[in-house]
Amino acid sequence: MDLADIRKKAKADQKGATEAEPSVGRGSGRPAASIQGEPLEFDLEAMETPAPEPAGTATATVDPLEALFSGCGSLELATEEQYLKGLSQSENQQEQKRQWLTFELGKEVYALDIVAIHEIIKPREITDIPRVPEFILGIISLRGIIVPVYDLKRRLKLGTAEITPASRIIVCQNDDRTAGLLVDCINQVVGIAEDGIEPPPSVLTGHERELIAGVGRQDGRMMILLNLQNVLDPELI
Repeated sequence: MDLADIRKKAKADQKGATEAEPSVGRGSGRPAASIQGEPLEFDLEAMETPAPEPAGTATATVDPLEALFSGCGSLELATEEQYLKGLSQSENQQEQKRQWLTFELGKEVYALDIVAIHEIIKPREITDIPRVPEFILGIISLRGIIVPVYDLKRRLKLGTAEITPASRIIVCQNDDRTAGLLVDCINQVVGIAEDGIEPPPSVLTGHERELIAGVGRQDGRMMILLNLQNVLDPELI
């Protein structure tokens, strides 16, 4: 076999191999392939276009506000019974606090149970009476009622009170005994829970300890709570 025959045979073999490869269909725009001799066609347009939804199927539209509050399904509103119960508990907590009127003697803050306070008046003319303890300044007439006036500072052995424009007389009543207590000035009414009252300091002894009901605290400030019954007892000296 000469060189020309060899070239012809190589071209024939190459042509046969090309015809055996998958061919591309003309005019359809779709590639074709064959598996085990059977042609397969791939529709590129069908692959790129999403399949239509079945008839009768509607796309659900979600309201943004509804979606925002969709997690609140477990929220339960308080019933009237629960509300009244909470209100009753709040009132009970307020009732557990005793109301105290605070006032000053010198630089210290004292307090009296407001239940025993009848009224607060400005100092007025005081009539002296003989043979009484030195802490009793005398008596005043309050709407026809004779009321003894105590110098509370002297009663507590803190010196002698000086009457100033800020001075006041606290008219108190304990059982059948009524008296006025002269103080330097009035502060305010505060509520103190029973468990917030501490016993009198251990440094106090004798009658001084009996005049003190305890020690209370309000907003970080300490106040001395007086035992009014013993304060008004002139025999307890």
